[in-house]
Amino acid sequence: MLANQANHWLSLLRSGQATEQDYAAFRAWRDADPAHLQAWKNLAMRVDGSSFEQIHDGFGSVADAVRPERSRRRFLAAAAACSVVGAAAYAGNEIYPLRNLLSDASTGFGERRRYTLSDGSHLLLDARSAVDLNFTQSLRQLTLQSGAVAVSAVDEARPFLTITPEGMIRSGGARYMVRKQTFRTLVVAHNAPIAVETLSGMRTVLEPGMGIRFDSERLGEPSRELANRAAWEQGRIIAQGATLSEVLNALRPYYFGALRVTTSAGGLPVFGEYSLDDVEGTLQTMAEQLPISIQRYTRWLTTISVSTS
Repeated sequence: MLANQANHWLSLLRSGQATEQDYAAFRAWRDADPAHLQAWKNLAMRVDGSSFEQIHDGFGSVADAVRPERSRRRFLAAAAACSVVGAAAYAGNEIYPLRNLLSDASTGFGERRRYTLSDGSHLLLDARSAVDLNFTQSLRQLTLQSGAVAVSAVDEARPFLTITPEGMIRSGGARYMVRKQTFRTLVVAHNAPIAVETLSGMRTVLEPGMGIRFDSERLGEPSRELANRAAWEQGRIIAQGATLSEVLNALRPYYFGALRVTTSAGGLPVFGEYSLDDVEGTLQTMAEQLPISIQRYTRWLTTISVSTS
């Protein structure tokens, strides 16, 4: 799987289509885990036969990682070998993330699923989401591992806790939504107040119809606009000035492939209501509403940029 990921990055960075955002994403992947760095080194050694050197940090050539003229044939052979070995695992992970296999409840690509818990509470998981459960005589605890979950908790003596890397949401009987974001958690209260607490101990009570983001140290400002981020529960995206990048983040768990956006296009404001279950239709509608161009290079890669026409 890691070999296939490394091959994906090498193919993209040598394609001539890589953006500055792609280079930043590559470096983040490479530096996130020593195993990623080793997989990249292994691929570079197979392609070039020389010692590994760090990829160029700018927007442009990857010649420091693999010398193009001397190694093109070896690159193609290595890429083909990696594709054969990793294609099945990559496709399977796109449909159903492998890490979710170890979770108590999970969903795959393009799938929303409802669960009924032993206490009568209900969960709705967004696509590519996973949770773990820990129910004891005194406590009901749900840990959100990835994606988003809508909780409809039964009111009883035991508190219902939802845990994320940034903090905790506490309720009795309440309906609310929690989404795991990059170094942040998004929470929306539906029908009753819920208590939100960061890892650092900051606390607030979120009123119904409001949403809030928080990280491990700080609480954001409650907002009614953030409550729209729970529209995925009905298979929709409701955008009232959200950026195109935020809308695409909601679409990605429903899109079979890489959906990339340039920095300039990603900041465009979006207004409208769109379908999660018809990604192609949603992209087409946004292309008609916004000054963007959609380029499909393969089945696996779609890039959105500001239109030049």
